[in-house]
Amino acid sequence: MEIEVFTTLNGIPDETINSKTIIVIDVLRATTTITAALAAGCLEIIPVLTPEEAIEMRERLEDDRVLLGGERNALKIPGFDLGNSPLEYTADVVAGKRLIITTTNGTRAIRRAASGRQVLLGAMINGPAVARVAAAGAADITIICAGTRDRFSLEDFLTAGLLVDELGNQGDFTLRDGARVARDYYRLHREDPEAAMKASYHGQLLAGLGMEDDVEYCAQVDITTIVPVYSSGIIKSPDRGTE
Repeated sequence: MEIEVFTTLNGIPDETINSKTIIVIDVLRATTTITAALAAGCLEIIPVLTPEEAIEMRERLEDDRVLLGGERNALKIPGFDLGNSPLEYTADVVAGKRLIITTTNGTRAIRRAASGRQVLLGAMINGPAVARVAAAGAADITIICAGTRDRFSLEDFLTAGLLVDELGNQGDFTLRDGARVARDYYRLHREDPEAAMKASYHGQLLAGLGMEDDVEYCAQVDITTIVPVYSSGIIKSPDRGTE
């Protein structure tokens, strides 16, 4: 079995997604926020590409449990209930709710992965758990980094390296070159992943907007075993149903 890492959405061949186990990463902040929301009791999450699609979907669902969340340019979308900070998605706010979310990079990456055999959402906070589930699928694994507006992002690459390192403890995988370099980069920084994440372009951007607490939260490793799974347009935690 092989592990391959793509550092942006550009140029990903369909054959590296179809019939593969896919792990999507947008650690600052979509996949971290989605994981935090499910851990706090959110029932399900629907990723969409635009704010307009999110608003239309809420109107169509006619469900007073639905919340809108997301960002553009790292900032909360006007008229939405929540932004894209994982610290906002507490049990008091999202438990028993359904969420429609749209973000600049993350939801695009999730939708790109839709044809995968299994699509998991990875972050630092759930990396070891995601690796265990992915390894159990007994298939080639493709890790997709959302990047930042189709550009390479160090923080996603760091998280990809964590996943590759953890997967190495779960089975006998052949590493493609991108996976090998990601693993080696993570190993250089595993003693202090927070410092590496804060040094990234996007980490510095968020800190400049007063969101350094978000970066610190997203840099934590293995604080939850929740593994978001994307299937048929909806993200759920496999050990929870919906009402």
